[in-house]
Amino acid sequence: MNIATILQAGAAGVMFGIGGALGLTFADIDLAPPLPIRHRSAWTHGMWIAIPLLLLRGNVPVYWFAIGFLPAHAWHLLHDMFPEHWQGGARISLYPLGWWRLGGALSVLWLLLNAAGSMLAWLWLSISIYERCPKLW
Repeated sequence: MNIATILQAGAAGVMFGIGGALGLTFADIDLAPPLPIRHRSAWTHGMWIAIPLLLLRGNVPVYWFAIGFLPAHAWHLLHDMFPEHWQGGARISLYPLGWWRLGGALSVLWLLLNAAGSMLAWLWLSISIYERCPKLW
């Protein structure tokens, strides 16, 4: 094992960790005040972020970021299916397509389908993981 292999594995681990940490919180970026979207927006609580990650998968740091990000993002979406205080806040907002929100059952279906889509994107990326792992022995 040489130093280059150790550095590559370390960099991959760091990008994986950053991706996982951001994946857990990314969907709630719609809480940021300057953004013109409502909480539980279809734009942040969907698998839209998987598209650029899949398109940029040839970039090694982006690949490892996506491997960490996508399952964590799916976990967040699944967690949002069961809010602690269900008072209408768990419904998916379609703003700016309108001020209305999806109903409770459609919101749960939206979250479930998008979590599944994020996991399928992760699975598709993960299939090639053995080609990307440095040989450690």
